[in-house]
Amino acid sequence: MSSNLLSNRRNTRENLLMFFYSMEFKDPRNKIPDDELKKFLKEVSDIRKEDKLENLRESIKEIFDSVKIIKLENEDAIEFSLPYTKETVTMTFEDMDNNNVHDGFFTKASDIMAEMGIRDDKKQDNTFSDNSENLKFFRNYVSSYFGNIDMIDKSIISNLENWDFTRISIIDKIILRMGIVELKYFDDIPPKVVINEAIELGKKYSTEKSNVFINGILNKLKNEIRKTDN
Repeated sequence: MSSNLLSNRRNTRENLLMFFYSMEFKDPRNKIPDDELKKFLKEVSDIRKEDKLENLRESIKEIFDSVKIIKLENEDAIEFSLPYTKETVTMTFEDMDNNNVHDGFFTKASDIMAEMGIRDDKKQDNTFSDNSENLKFFRNYVSSYFGNIDMIDKSIISNLENWDFTRISIIDKIILRMGIVELKYFDDIPPKVVINEAIELGKKYSTEKSNVFINGILNKLKNEIRKTDN
């Protein structure tokens, strides 16, 4: 199973978390329609584009913050390079100042993406056909999650101390399940990465204490599942 879409991809994990949360109130043993997976995959693709847009915006802002100290004249042109661009970008100081005041370079970054045709690093299959590597990846992940959910939950229960499984919050439960799926079925992702990403999800979407709980359970399971790994 290819995990090139998952290794160190926090945005992908966040979308998976939201997807599994939405499915928590449905029968997980029913086959997930491809239409739902395609919609999910589209959302992940949109997140990637937003990441690039934010990266461009921050880069322009950083350049503006460094040159404005020099107190350039409004008509002075500034030439600079940006991530993902093959050509240099030229803006007057007045243009940079106006864009910064207007919306923090968001519109300018959007224009640059459109003008230079900036897109994802890897060509995306916009048809999301059954032969799509991305669609197959997500289908395999979802299948691994729901197809083994009873075994996964038993693994969690067997590692609980003075705590009832039914008292675990839905978010923490899903994060733990995802961690087990990745430890068991994504051999090329180091256990430390799996656990760290699970902890970060807990910090962002759950309670302050969830990271300690998630770390403790997954570290125990790591020793069971990845016996030869550090």
